[in-house]
Amino acid sequence: MIVRFYRRLRPFKALSFDLDDTLYDNHPVITRAEQALKQHLQTLLPQTEQVSGNFWWQQRRSCLHLNPALSHDVTALRLATLTLGLKKLGFSEAGAKQKAEQAFEFFLRHRNNLTVAPEVVRLLEQLANKFPLVAISNGNVSVDDIGIRHCFQQTYFAGSGNLQKPEGDMFLQACRFLNIETSQLLHVGDCTHADIYGAMQSGCQTAWVNNPSFAIKKKPLTILPTLHLEKVEQLSQFI
Repeated sequence: MIVRFYRRLRPFKALSFDLDDTLYDNHPVITRAEQALKQHLQTLLPQTEQVSGNFWWQQRRSCLHLNPALSHDVTALRLATLTLGLKKLGFSEAGAKQKAEQAFEFFLRHRNNLTVAPEVVRLLEQLANKFPLVAISNGNVSVDDIGIRHCFQQTYFAGSGNLQKPEGDMFLQACRFLNIETSQLLHVGDCTHADIYGAMQSGCQTAWVNNPSFAIKKKPLTILPTLHLEKVEQLSQFI
């Protein structure tokens, strides 16, 4: 595997990492968690068996229409979707909220049921001995539950006031925390829009991870990254 350079890599003082589909294949994890949640709801709440496959997507769209800001917070959006759906199925406001929170906790347990490959954890640990590392994610995976919290000095997640990538909020926060210029941050991520376009627009350098063995489909690049990797482990050359 060859590292492709599209721009001159300038000296950098820290690295930021996207998590989902950069450090591990997230698509099958979410698919399993969604299926487990569906079965869980049908077991506990038989009335959910009667809804069509599009029911929950319709509730999601309704929530986004009523509150577009939810697009920046996947946790709040899923909770709102579950709550609205359960209200539509006849639960009271309080009952729907309680059941939604319980269902969401169940979903999170399955969402965080993943293993980061030992070689990826080892890479992060080795990089962390040389550079400060931070995590910047639009998702809601728990770095504690998946065993990589110790690799990062700080973690940033969209929601709770942070706008999702490609907005610059989290990139700029990370650089302020690290006390560096944005050009001194190398952001590592898989998404051509959220990670590469977003980080480049914020003035960061970028390493695009386009792992062909991962299930997620990538959108075409709209801006060239600094460098292109097929596996995140190729960053070992910077150790």
